Amino acid sequence: MSIDITIKATGDYVINGQTLVNQQAVTLQRALKKVADGDNTLPLTITADANTPHQAVVRAMDVAGQLGFAQLRITTQQPAEPE
Repeated sequence: MSIDITIKATGDYVINGQTLVNQQAVTLQRALKKVADGDNTLPLTITADANTPHQAVVRAMDVAGQLGFAQLRITTQQPAEPE
């Protein structure tokens, strides 16, 4: 099992397909704790595109670090086309 955090251009977080209700660090922390079920050895991937706010990526990295996740990977994707 692994944990995937996708950060949208709006700064919204999606963890393993579930969009969080807000962008607050405490919400992200609670969601990560729930998904990990106490196992901070799980690999964690943060995915963002060029339009994602830098602060949202930093927040995700900070929260992951606070929870003790050591297997952290950051990936990029092409920006979504405007609808």
